Amino acid sequence: MYIREATPDDNDELQELQAKCPVGTTLIVSTVNTPDFFARAKAYDSYKVYVACEDNRIIGSAACAIREAIANGNTCRVGYEFQYFVSPDSRRKGVARQLHQHIEDHFIQHGVVLSYLLVIEGNLPAMRLFEGQGFKLHRTLVMPTLLVYKQMDIISEGEVRPIAPEDLVAVAKLLNETWEGYDLYEPTSADALSGFVNRTPQYSFDNLLVLEDQGRIVACLGFWDWSKITQITVQAAKLDLKLRMMGLLLDIARNFRPMPRVPGPGDTLKQWVLTPIAFRDPEHLAVLLRYVNNLAILSDIEQILCICEQNHELLSSMKGFLRADVLVHLYIKPFQQNVLIGDKPIFIDGIDL
Repeated sequence: MYIREATPDDNDELQELQAKCPVGTTLIVSTVNTPDFFARAKAYDSYKVYVACEDNRIIGSAACAIREAIANGNTCRVGYEFQYFVSPDSRRKGVARQLHQHIEDHFIQHGVVLSYLLVIEGNLPAMRLFEGQGFKLHRTLVMPTLLVYKQMDIISEGEVRPIAPEDLVAVAKLLNETWEGYDLYEPTSADALSGFVNRTPQYSFDNLLVLEDQGRIVACLGFWDWSKITQITVQAAKLDLKLRMMGLLLDIARNFRPMPRVPGPGDTLKQWVLTPIAFRDPEHLAVLLRYVNNLAILSDIEQILCICEQNHELLSSMKGFLRADVLVHLYIKPFQQNVLIGDKPIFIDGIDL
């Protein structure tokens, strides 16, 4: 077996293999990056996608990205690892470990001081794998999933509109103020924000909204059409008693008023991921969330996702939404002891999902 960097010629084979590697515990889904396997990684300024090969056949893949971020009060280079999958007939042979080692070597060669990754609650095989590679559970975050099913009233004295080029400086400043003091946050600028919008597939300045009140931008909210990046199809649903009861209640309530649909086997999830997010007050963000909800209705989107600390104030902006929360474990592996992350709040960008 050998590891190499993936190329566009690998697109179809990677998608084929990805479809054979369902993920999840409660909701088991097939996740396929289509039409462009590399679209998810392209949201990062500096990324690599690697493949493990045997007999000229791809048997596994993993991706990573390098960026500048705050860690323990200092700006440093950090690495993010994501989208590991291995062919079912090649598991338990060390493929994922070798992919990780290749990524780690790449990180160290490029001055990365720590690596991090996200694991959905209940994914014990992934936890055991990465704990065995030196990762430590640092924090458990929450991924609130807003269920989109009805138009929402918007009451605001401000104006909601797409960002304009002349807003970039103010929006970058607001982002930096919102996330100041958060570990793993990458301070942004007008140029960096513009670069993110331009390089990210299925994203444009029309996807980034601002709320302007008396000539001042008080909130911004972007939405990335994840359904055009990754096709997520439900294979099976192993629902516990609480979720089964919720589904039953939703079915009953649907006879009287609009209610969200509970996805079942064969259904394809239609999701938007929120990024970037900034606000002066959660009430300002609430206006944009409701506006995005109404846009999602028009696009047949059924879920809106983000990720944050379990007690973060942005959660208070979601009042009035039906919400399904999923816990997400943040694992960190430092390469230098002087960059250990402590108890400060953590920032995770929506593109990491």
